[in-house]
Amino acid sequence: MSNTQPIKVGIVGTGIFAYRHLRAYLAVGQDKFQIVACANRSLEKAEKFAKEAGIPASSIYTDPKQLIADPNVELVDALLPVQFNKEIIEAAIAAGKHILFEKPIAANLKDARDIVLAARQSKSVVAIAENWSYHPKVQAVGEFVRNGGIGEIINFTYDSARPYNPNSPYHGTQWRQNPEHPGGYLSDGCVHDMGHLVPILGRFDAVSAFTTKTHKIHVVEDTLATTIRLVTGGVGVANFTFCSAGVKQMRLEVHGTKGTLRLVNDTQVELLDVEGKPQDVSTFDRPGALEDVEGELDNLYQAIRQDAPLGVTVDEGYHHLAFVVAALEAADHQRVAKVSTLE
Repeated sequence: MSNTQPIKVGIVGTGIFAYRHLRAYLAVGQDKFQIVACANRSLEKAEKFAKEAGIPASSIYTDPKQLIADPNVELVDALLPVQFNKEIIEAAIAAGKHILFEKPIAANLKDARDIVLAARQSKSVVAIAENWSYHPKVQAVGEFVRNGGIGEIINFTYDSARPYNPNSPYHGTQWRQNPEHPGGYLSDGCVHDMGHLVPILGRFDAVSAFTTKTHKIHVVEDTLATTIRLVTGGVGVANFTFCSAGVKQMRLEVHGTKGTLRLVNDTQVELLDVEGKPQDVSTFDRPGALEDVEGELDNLYQAIRQDAPLGVTVDEGYHHLAFVVAALEAADHQRVAKVSTLE
């Protein structure tokens, strides 16, 4: 008999994004999730979040391990700097708890590999929070391309621009000002793009790249230009910057043997047939489908309660980080770098 009870959630890390997750949990519905505990090294921050989420004082912790040990917690939602991912994941698995953790998967590929191996051997659901993978139109486009809708991919062009914003609250967080994950903002942001690209293009095999650094507040390089070879043999270019002057846009164009597909952000699709004639794109619409963090959490509920597949696996999370690591290596050594694989 399937379990239809709400999943009881304990949130570890009550910073900025915990409030975004709180809104998403409420939107998905209290019939699916109930936030029952929280933890933060700062008791004041934990208490502030607990008041907002309706968590009783008896379920506020300053030690994440105490929250994991709470018998009322079924799912640990870990919103921590990624260098702590491996430790919190292993603790949750050991306690028989499901866990959702932040991207990128880890601060290095060794930890990322360990996380994947632990997840493969675990009975718990181990899910990476890559919310850009949960845009319904992107998912529909990915299915179309994987099913041969434009034939074999020959070439692609991708441009991802985020505006320079010195007032963003994310800039001031200590873990971003002292990043332990490769590329800092680049890996933190580019794995979002990978959540868009990989379902459509497939996995990446090798990359050459250049980087630049424009704004001190980003601490490390904040623009990345790459040339990529796909595992399938197709080639293309992908550019990523956090330095645009007010422009926020993701634009992808893919040329295949049977047609061309264009995707702007996660909302606009254009499809051309083998003769370059526009085609109907209404089949890419998924009315009523949840997206972004809400879609991510709805998928997580289905994975835990109904054994549905995760929208993004930890194996894919490894690939997303491996691409960024390879691109930075290629830029540093001015050569083509292979994207690390798990096998």
